[in-house]
Amino acid sequence: MKHISSQTFALIFIVCFLASIPLGIKAMHDKYASASTLAVAEQTPAPTPTPEPTPTPEANPTKEFTQVDASYFDDALMIGDSRTVGIMEYSGLNNACYFASVGMSVYGLQSAYLNVPGLGTVSLESLLTQKTFGKIYIMLGVNELGYDFSSTVARFQALVTRLRELQPDAILFVEANLHVAQRRSASDSVVNNVNIDRFNAEIAKLADQRTIFYIDINELFDDETGNLRADYTSDSTHIYAQYYQAWADWLCTKGVV
Repeated sequence: MKHISSQTFALIFIVCFLASIPLGIKAMHDKYASASTLAVAEQTPAPTPTPEPTPTPEANPTKEFTQVDASYFDDALMIGDSRTVGIMEYSGLNNACYFASVGMSVYGLQSAYLNVPGLGTVSLESLLTQKTFGKIYIMLGVNELGYDFSSTVARFQALVTRLRELQPDAILFVEANLHVAQRRSASDSVVNNVNIDRFNAEIAKLADQRTIFYIDINELFDDETGNLRADYTSDSTHIYAQYYQAWADWLCTKGVV
């Protein structure tokens, strides 16, 4: 058996020592990195869960129609032409205030002076500054069908704007104009249901279902072809007095509270 000289042994030891240095350095680095990661993990707080946002109600949510009784009209104003005159005279809603006359239109409304119980003969502006209303109903448009369409729509929109200015807390009801019977609609080039529907569709756009509402009485009085029922009218334009009570009952299904 050969003996390793002391010089050779020393050389082998040095070589082995030098070879182990990188491994030792790597082990120390891994140990330090692991300790640092652990320390950071211990010092960093767990993220706080983000709470689900709480839904907030709309500032002005839309409103639905509801059933009301006749007392609902105690603070109501009804503006209109001969159809509204019919409501005033035959519906039984005697507690409402009326500013209506036969032949009324958006063109003559501002210059009209009408007798209002308790106030005498007043203009619409005067009425609106002397009394406060909770609801205002407007049915105008049939007597204006022969005028320029855009001008009539603009006048109607201006009326709604003015009502809102003078009675900011009132609920506004924009009423569809009543259809005429088929006999008149087919023979009249101006007052016919095509023109009435065109105008009704335009004023319906004013409704926001918050403070302005569009209501269409034709759902009550139309026949299956979309005309005023022939047996409800004698002149193809106005309903018989006996049906205004049904109109009042229908209005009671369109309350907004």
